[in-house]
Amino acid sequence: MSDRWYKKGDALLSDIEDSKTGKGVILWFLGQMGFVIKINEIIFYIDALLNDFSDDKGNGRIYPPPFYTKNKKTGADSRGVKAHFFLSTHDHGDHLNLETLLPLAKANEKTEFVVPEPSREVLIKAGIEENRIVGARIDRVITIIPPLEDRSSLLEDMSIGCIGAAHPVYEKINDCFTCLGYIIQGNGITIYHAGDTMVTKELIEDLKVYQPIDIAILPINGADWERTSKGIIGNMDTQDAVKLCRELDIDLVIPGHFDMMNNNSVNPAHFVDVMYKLCPNKKFHIFALGEKFYYQR
Repeated sequence: MSDRWYKKGDALLSDIEDSKTGKGVILWFLGQMGFVIKINEIIFYIDALLNDFSDDKGNGRIYPPPFYTKNKKTGADSRGVKAHFFLSTHDHGDHLNLETLLPLAKANEKTEFVVPEPSREVLIKAGIEENRIVGARIDRVITIIPPLEDRSSLLEDMSIGCIGAAHPVYEKINDCFTCLGYIIQGNGITIYHAGDTMVTKELIEDLKVYQPIDIAILPINGADWERTSKGIIGNMDTQDAVKLCRELDIDLVIPGHFDMMNNNSVNPAHFVDVMYKLCPNKKFHIFALGEKFYYQR
């Protein structure tokens, strides 16, 4: 089903590298909760799964990765994936996968990896240099200063903030959340990438601190007894995602986590139906795979 990709391979990589953000931000969808976000020429990959995938729960990809090919000699990505930052929201194979991260780390010596503090050890043990791994926690804001050669009158420093995610409940190790959502801010724009989470009272209160939120990327795959019995952990469903948006000052809503896995997919048209019923005046966008979306306030 590779024809589902709007763009893929070298065409997608060139699009990501060559696109100029100006006063806005650009997003590309890579499936599941995988997105590329570009702000001020800085490229963020978030929860991108760029390798083949199947697990012991019966989950497997229903379409191939966009451009991942593994060089058998070096183990490096041979198709030119470039990222300044690679963010993973939690240590599950469809969000943090070493078959994606290790080749990327080898091919991009300057890429920094942002993971929840309890997941740092996973990357260190796998061989990624410790000084390239940032442990994310809710009491830490990661400041990003664009390189001097990239600066112009449009550029400003950016930041990555963190909030806890309930997947399906809040879990901590040494008082640090194992699952996070990320708040990326730059060019005066605030983006919330939820990772995997249920909607909780605490989540609503945490997000209110960042209002107005320009873009919210939310999972919509929900949960049910059959998937739970197989050990597949669910998230908010379409109803909860839309009601979260109704509760908060969010400009644009983007659903995710609906399309990649054979045992864990839902029809995003249900999200559209609920949006029209409960939030008829709020903007939303359903991505095609590999599609580019430009946002400016």
